[in-house]
Amino acid sequence: MRLVLLAGAAGTGLARELADRCELTVVAPTTRDSWADGLKRSPDIDAFLTDPAHEPTYGVARALEELAFGAAWQRAHDDEVALRIMRTELLHADFTLTDAVSALAARRDLGFTLLPLSDDRGEMRYVVTDDDGSRAVHHDEFHAGLPEGDAPEPAVVALTWGVTDRVVEAVRASHETTVAVHGADPVLRHAVEAIAAQVPEARFVDVADAGVAEVLRAVTAPR
Repeated sequence: MRLVLLAGAAGTGLARELADRCELTVVAPTTRDSWADGLKRSPDIDAFLTDPAHEPTYGVARALEELAFGAAWQRAHDDEVALRIMRTELLHADFTLTDAVSALAARRDLGFTLLPLSDDRGEMRYVVTDDDGSRAVHHDEFHAGLPEGDAPEPAVVALTWGVTDRVVEAVRASHETTVAVHGADPVLRHAVEAIAAQVPEARFVDVADAGVAEVLRAVTAPR
């Protein structure tokens, strides 16, 4: 059975379990991506590329902190820094983000296909107002210092932004054109809306609290 799982970092465990039971494609949202310390940061993608058996070390992060360089909300462990370096080199060599992720995934031998939602740069930001005026704050920076009260509605800031053809093909080839969605935060909701605009026949099933057997039952249930 072919299954598409739309998931951010919180879905890594489920993806690894599902990969043993079906032909799995994971679509990772890209609106938490940004450029940090000169490197392409892709936290949701890198969660799937990081070996869970590795104990994280923070040598580079500590060195940057000693230099008083870089924001705390962008702090990465050393494995993430390595992934960022390789991805950035490939992007500078005019490879797409999809190509770069495929090259990284091949080296990790994941057991499933990993696709970024988009090859385009689009960052989810919140408009906040304080004593210095109004400014657009990156999703992760906003949540690292969440202010009191209701959160403003976020928006994706981009010149051009679109779902890749690879993602569209994977959704159309999935069982019953169904996408299992792990989560309902703004990042995932935006990704669902973006895919639905390209594949109107797609069906989305929330599997945030489901185990592997429950996911497979939900996906194979008749429309």
